[in-house]
Amino acid sequence: MAKEAKETNPKEKLQISATDKPVFFWQAVEFESHQKGKGWFTYVVLIAIALIGVFIWQKQWLGIGVVVAAVAALYSQAYTSGKKKNYAIYDQGVTVDSKVFTFDQFKSFWIFLSQNRPVIRLEQLRRFSLPVEMPVLEENPEQIRLFLAKHLPEQEEKGEDITDVINRWIKF
Repeated sequence: MAKEAKETNPKEKLQISATDKPVFFWQAVEFESHQKGKGWFTYVVLIAIALIGVFIWQKQWLGIGVVVAAVAALYSQAYTSGKKKNYAIYDQGVTVDSKVFTFDQFKSFWIFLSQNRPVIRLEQLRRFSLPVEMPVLEENPEQIRLFLAKHLPEQEEKGEDITDVINRWIKF
């Protein structure tokens, strides 16, 4: 009996196929990169030396390792630049290059200005997932807002995260 109910009421999953035509399509650099001079890295090293000194004084050997790993990660990321990506919005969801997200994977969306350009941020339903970001260049963000509002609730009071503010402040 349960098998019959399953067959008569199948749960339909939305898919985006190659034949679907996007409602909005544009290309943009995923993030703006900033030129970092020698002074920027000097500050990072001075802060790291101060932290290592505190950790040596407190005999926190693991903390020293974390600081060294963090400086290495900052150095490797400091000289990377954003890649140009394809962004598209369909009736069923969105794509970022080859990654496909259907609207049922998102909780909400909001649009905010970051470095003088609008960015669409889509919050995923999964608990520890990062939001999907779509910087807008060629399309009208107001038209995109109206379209997305048909599929997802908009969080109007939300803007940049604290990590965005810190990254902008340290020019990362």
